[in-house]
Amino acid sequence: MKKPHPSLEQWEHEATEDHEPNFREKRKRPRKDASVYGIFETKNEQFRTSTKNVSAGGVLIDPEINLSLHEDLYMTFFDRKLKAPIATNGKVVRVDSDGVGIQFDLVIPVMSSL
Repeated sequence: MKKPHPSLEQWEHEATEDHEPNFREKRKRPRKDASVYGIFETKNEQFRTSTKNVSAGGVLIDPEINLSLHEDLYMTFFDRKLKAPIATNGKVVRVDSDGVGIQFDLVIPVMSSL
């Protein structure tokens, strides 16, 4: 029987260890779990939902919301911690089973304090 390539053995060993692999974090701003109510508008529809998490650069919403990658949105967020609603534009940058990731067109620092 042929012996597996050494790098394959190393990969199998690492995959069975009790730690998560070291993935490079792509986000520029840290996210935190926060449920912030928002009204979201695309060119075809309007819906209301709460965020799963937020950062100064974007939000993650429910994966059941039917949006397409690169779709443009207009959003208004409401929270009791805010002095006034926050309105912004953004774009869908991720769609998977964890949720729909939306990146804001401009950084909104106050979102990271919610």
